[in-house]
Amino acid sequence: MTAGWRNPLGAKGIGESGTIGSTPAVHNAVCVAVAHLGIDHIVMPCSPQNVWRALQNA
Repeated sequence: MTAGWRNPLGAKGIGESGTIGSTPAVHNAVCVAVAHLGIDHIVMPCSPQNVWRALQNA
């Protein structure tokens, strides 16, 4: 592999762009899942402790 190598699309990189959206997508899914309980925000990171804390404060 040379320094000028590019993928078939002509882009350089290691694939991180495919994972950038996963963190906010999961966080949004958790927020939607608990919205019916009156929770409108969960502190990031969306760890089990932060979700539990939000549930306890609801």
